[in-house]
Amino acid sequence: MSSCVPYRRVAAVLLLAAAVPVHGANTEPRKAAEVPPADASFVTMQSIDAPIVDAGRVDGVLHVTITVQAKSEDEAAALTKRMPELRAAALPATIEFARLRASRFAPVDVERLAATITLPVKRVDATVDKVLIVKVSATEA
Repeated sequence: MSSCVPYRRVAAVLLLAAAVPVHGANTEPRKAAEVPPADASFVTMQSIDAPIVDAGRVDGVLHVTITVQAKSEDEAAALTKRMPELRAAALPATIEFARLRASRFAPVDVERLAATITLPVKRVDATVDKVLIVKVSATEA
């Protein structure tokens, strides 16, 4: 039995030697993937949660994340300062949409929601180019 031990040690050493690469595999420096710079003309609003009312009771919640695109980067910086006003304009439009057109059992009509929100937001600031709905869901209350 003691004569088998040296063979096991030799086998273990050979297995380890086979596992270690002879030359530096995959050690060359790599250039990081170039990520395009973020477009500064987009400004994201704080998420809006509006109750879905059906037959006089709260049936669910409409969750909406809105991004506003300004006509230029400088105008986007100004929009950032007016974000509370823009959100205040988007909130009643979202609540009205949730009351009339949203259901937790049906897909949300995002195009109609965006159209509903766009007009009041553009009234607050004419430098808004587009109102984009980037995330929307209707869930149980």
